[in-house]
Amino acid sequence: MPNIRLIPVEFIVEQAKTLKTAAEALQLRQLIKDWFASNHNEAEGYLVLSDIDEHFMPAKVVDLNGAEEAEPVVLQGCVVGKFRTNQLYARMLYSIIHEIHRRMNIPTEESRKATRPEDVRQDSWTWPHVMRVMIRRGIIKDDTDKTNFGAMIEQILGSKVKKNSIRRTNHSDFSIVKKSDLVLKDQDKEIIKEITGLFLPLIKPQN
Repeated sequence: MPNIRLIPVEFIVEQAKTLKTAAEALQLRQLIKDWFASNHNEAEGYLVLSDIDEHFMPAKVVDLNGAEEAEPVVLQGCVVGKFRTNQLYARMLYSIIHEIHRRMNIPTEESRKATRPEDVRQDSWTWPHVMRVMIRRGIIKDDTDKTNFGAMIEQILGSKVKKNSIRRTNHSDFSIVKKSDLVLKDQDKEIIKEITGLFLPLIKPQN
């Protein structure tokens, strides 16, 4: 039996959609936005909030704050189809990459005091792990090399990373991108599984 005290997000979404205007639904929308942000799951939030936004404003692109976007997100050409051209997916991809970067760089002191798994620093994660997941899941093209991948990540993260830092050969082992599953170390398999989980809101089938 479900815990009656835990109101599901889907219920709040449906309640918001029963209201007459977007302005009336804004308070419920903000509640949902805050919930996803507090759980570092903005990518999933884009999908849920878009359900409300499209109900009231089907022709407009709306950000997580409820404001109409002035400029579209532009991604590198190595990003495949809908993930590059569809603004909902493009913004989700931005959010996921930023979340991966955050987890890789959580200060050690904060990590030691973490009470949730997503607030533990991920020292073993590398950008080649991310590149492998993105290729295998059809988010970036199969023939993407580390230079193009690095440029894409650097564009998304902007001032958070130094120029050319992602694609350096001595930064990480990019050979893992093309290795067979059979020769992967158990640690690498676990890392890939964890990173894949962050991309699920973007790649799972949509109703």
